[in-house]
Amino acid sequence: MTSSPVPSDAAPQCPLCGQTMRPWLTVPTDWLRPAVQGPFQLYWCETSQLGRQHPMPGPDFIAHLYAAEHYYTHQVESTPEPDTATPWLDRLLAHLAWRRDHSINLSADWVEKHCGSQPIQICEIGCGNGRLLGELQQAGHQVIGVEPDPQAQQLAAREFGVSVFTGTLEALPGEVLGQSYDLLIMSHVLEHVVDPAVALRNAARLLKPGGKLVVETPNNAALSLAWSGNTWFCLRVPEHLQFFTRRSLEGYCEQVGLRVVGAEFSNAQRQFLADYISTEQQIWDCFVNRGAEPRELPPRNSRLRAWRLFLSSLFAPEEQRYDCVRVIAEQVNEATL
Repeated sequence: MTSSPVPSDAAPQCPLCGQTMRPWLTVPTDWLRPAVQGPFQLYWCETSQLGRQHPMPGPDFIAHLYAAEHYYTHQVESTPEPDTATPWLDRLLAHLAWRRDHSINLSADWVEKHCGSQPIQICEIGCGNGRLLGELQQAGHQVIGVEPDPQAQQLAAREFGVSVFTGTLEALPGEVLGQSYDLLIMSHVLEHVVDPAVALRNAARLLKPGGKLVVETPNNAALSLAWSGNTWFCLRVPEHLQFFTRRSLEGYCEQVGLRVVGAEFSNAQRQFLADYISTEQQIWDCFVNRGAEPRELPPRNSRLRAWRLFLSSLFAPEEQRYDCVRVIAEQVNEATL
């Protein structure tokens, strides 16, 4: 049985503005891994719109979290078949949410729109099973990946034929360090690192002048987080160590000398799908079964609550409607900070 870090009475300082962060959410336990015990304490800075886990777990604890066979980078995603048995009210909610979902997803078309039609050099750090790199390679780009998970590396080579080297943002492999890139992609990586500033400085050093960095994370400004609290689908504690919004992602990029040139959002519809609701119900049930008091948790998610959330989201600003946020930043100097 693996225990979480011993809670600390001292609140952390916000790494962006220096203010003392306030206690935000307590996550009772790791719902995905029964052997990992909580609680895990999260803190929040209202000024910077940044959250973080505190105290921060050690490297051995963090490494243990990614060893499970079911971890998503160990699989190749497939397109689910339409579920005609889903109740018609659920299908109606999913359809209405789809009509409102104007997600912008990373793809070869996205790269052409933002970087032009000519082939470019692209590095993806934390590339998982290599699906995106495979698509970009098929489109004619020169691609290379970094991934600490050996099973994911094998999938990337076997399924998509891309070159992936062992490493992390904090410890980049020599094969990547020896080059510079037109585009650097970090999709759902930064929330896993202990020090985002160090990670982003390392990333910035890999960019050519004018090169772009794309960093995407869960969006902690999402209205669904405000509704679901510590049972939120995207919270994923304890493996997520940092919790970002558009403001805090932009703040980190500017802190390391990059110029922010855009922001985008994705994944609105899925918050109203049956699988999403069911997962949040499982998280709630797990917390209660392991000793959490129901009165200390948000109300358990349900189809009725999903409808209420959807109606509330109709009047919410764009940043609150999506559960993922992406910031695009540009290298302005040859010498990085």
